[in-house]
Amino acid sequence: DDVKANLALSLHAPNDTKRNEIMPINEANSLAALKEALQYYHEKTGRKVTYEYIVFENFNDGLEDAAELHAIAKWLPCKVNLIEYNPIENADYRNADSDKITAFHKYLADRGVQTNIRRSRGKDIDAACGQLANKQEVAAA
Repeated sequence: DDVKANLALSLHAPNDTKRNEIMPINEANSLAALKEALQYYHEKTGRKVTYEYIVFENFNDGLEDAAELHAIAKWLPCKVNLIEYNPIENADYRNADSDKITAFHKYLADRGVQTNIRRSRGKDIDAACGQLANKQEVAAA
């Protein structure tokens, strides 16, 4: 039981409806189930959980989404990484406006949630995370 691992959860949406849309695995592992598992992890380790949250334009970037994420953040000690989306060709989603990401960050930080914004690097040359793999898949098609 002497676990020394840190845990980062790919959350990306603050409720089951939106998570089901972008992460079909959520239907088998709802937020309620994740809450139980995260509380167990925290009880055993005493460590914070990190929530990874890619911010998509007009999908999960509103202050109502921030309020729902704040409710999740109150489950146990945590930190939140707000991540700029790296746009790829033919994708259904776009990256949120920088001002909206900043407002989202401020909302959480003002309520005591340790929050970081992870800005994308390499997107100007289509070399950011996820873009290179997508280029290869498109080229192979």
